[in-house]
Amino acid sequence: MKGGATELAAKPDVGPDVLHYLAQNGSPVVRAAVAANTAAAAHTNRYLADDEDEDVRAELARKVARLMPGLSERENARVMALTIETLECLARDAAVRVRAILAEEIKLLDCVPKHLVLGLARDVNAIVAVPILQYSPLLSDSDLMEIIACGQVQDVLTAIANRKPVSEAVSDKLVQSLDVPSVAALLVNADANIRKDTMDRIIDQAEERSE
Repeated sequence: MKGGATELAAKPDVGPDVLHYLAQNGSPVVRAAVAANTAAAAHTNRYLADDEDEDVRAELARKVARLMPGLSERENARVMALTIETLECLARDAAVRVRAILAEEIKLLDCVPKHLVLGLARDVNAIVAVPILQYSPLLSDSDLMEIIACGQVQDVLTAIANRKPVSEAVSDKLVQSLDVPSVAALLVNADANIRKDTMDRIIDQAEERSE
């Protein structure tokens, strides 16, 4: 019976009421199948964002992010609001794994709320912050410079140095951080814009640092 419920929960043509019932009453495996099912209604997705099982929330994070592109064009305001609320809940998830999956899935999207992206970009765990910092089109130069100024860990600075492109202002901030790996990444990034005086500063630093 368990196998049957799991198969039912995974079917794309199952009615939303059935999927919501399974989300409320199914085993963790069944709930995870509902979480991965694109046929689940927005209110079911929101319900599962608070599920006690991390695997269920992880499956939901993979799916909901993929629903975002074009969602506002094909769904009503209530569905959109619930979907945003679901994403916000997942972005605050206590499990680093769930937040990391969400960050990886939304890193290239320009259709998600900026405050959500900023929250992930400032996550204390590099595995969450790095994909957003390296790829998100929603982060401005001001956002990036503020994060650099906060004295972030090496992986975070290197992720910013690997963006395409990197502006002159952001390059200046990275060089001022004196973080050798991020400056090295900046130098090999063909899309990094570096002012002449900033390059001179790098050369001066290089004379004092063997790295």
